[in-house]
Amino acid sequence: MKRPSPSNDTIVARATAPGRGAVDLVRLSGPRAVEITGHFIEPRPADRRPRYVYQARAGGVDGVLDRLLAVRFAGPRSYTGEDVVELSCHGGGAIARRLVEIAVGFGARPAEPGEFTRRAWEAGKLDLLQAEAVGALAGARSLIGVRLLERQLGGALSRLLDGLRRRSIELAAGLEARLAYPEEGLNEAGYRRELEEGLCGLDGELAELESSAAVARVTVDGAVVVLVGEENVGKSTLFNRLLGAEAALVTPTPGTTRDILRGELELDGLPLVLYDTAGRPELWRDELTELAARRASVAARTADALLVVLDARRPRIPDWAQAEIENQPALVLLNKRDLLEETPPDEVDGRPALALSAAAGAGVEELTAALRELLLPLNVDTAPTSRRQRLGLRRAREALVAARSALGHGIWDAAAEELVAVRRALEEVLGLVTDEDVLDALFADFCVGK
Repeated sequence: MKRPSPSNDTIVARATAPGRGAVDLVRLSGPRAVEITGHFIEPRPADRRPRYVYQARAGGVDGVLDRLLAVRFAGPRSYTGEDVVELSCHGGGAIARRLVEIAVGFGARPAEPGEFTRRAWEAGKLDLLQAEAVGALAGARSLIGVRLLERQLGGALSRLLDGLRRRSIELAAGLEARLAYPEEGLNEAGYRRELEEGLCGLDGELAELESSAAVARVTVDGAVVVLVGEENVGKSTLFNRLLGAEAALVTPTPGTTRDILRGELELDGLPLVLYDTAGRPELWRDELTELAARRASVAARTADALLVVLDARRPRIPDWAQAEIENQPALVLLNKRDLLEETPPDEVDGRPALALSAAAGAGVEELTAALRELLLPLNVDTAPTSRRQRLGLRRAREALVAARSALGHGIWDAAAEELVAVRRALEEVLGLVTDEDVLDALFADFCVGK
């Protein structure tokens, strides 16, 4: 894709979040960044070496505004590829806002959300996947997610996808050549087997990458875990135990919890939102029981993981739970193991089960270890981290499945067309082919100043 020419205007924005803090950062980028800051910064950035931080005074019509740190980056050796000046002033917001106002008064324009990173992309400093990583890093909720995004920012995901794109091109080129010259052996058994193996291998790698998207989303955004089970199996007791607080009422009376309760905790650096839901009896007693059960069912469908709590004395997975855990990651827990004389079973209805006592705290460490393994497989270090990437990979896989089907039916032309669609989908993910609306939507989600 031909990238736009660099803009002729100079933009300015506060690059730190609103609120109180020790330091604020104001950033200018564009052909007049050095000139504009020279009107209100002394010593002027133009008189200092690029990439060196120095102490300066910022002033306005009302005298000295602040004593700050300034640094100049000369284009094209800057983040945006343009001349950039960054001013680190005292925090709190008032000084940074005034610096932006002064810069605008001398000819700068307030930056749009994500405009600095968009200019970096336009200058070829970043590809689109790297640009997305920049935007996502500001909202990453765990160090695991930060590491994943840092690998994407370093180009790991781009290199992986580009390798898959090149393989699709090679497969398509070989097929197109044989279609153009059928005498070269289009129907030769050896070539057909070679093509089928190539398509199968590419499909397997795309499928693995697509499946890792859920892990990436959890590491970047945090996870939602929902406790489900029948009445009086100890969900609220376990909820309190995991949170380390008496957040939910606990009584021997079935149906104590009616609404959804929410708590937050960390699991090895991964933020979790934990929901306690109403117990769901097999038969609803009244309208309130029905409403509570329906809310619990809705919450369960939004979960990244379910904790299905059973009474160890009645180890049976309810029919409604069987349906829910078919489509979602889940752990089956046998609670109240301290009330059993015999050893609890290792599985229930063909599913592995973990025995514990929420009241006594026994088995909780094993539960958290199992939950971490469920949410965060250790072998994922490159994965799609945005909805745009996930949808693009899905389109590539759909086209590849169609190509394999066409080949299976001997429709060689259709297989070749679908391989072109595979390449195009991967190029869209990489940002090699895209349109203005996609770019506008992507960068609109960024913070101002990014």
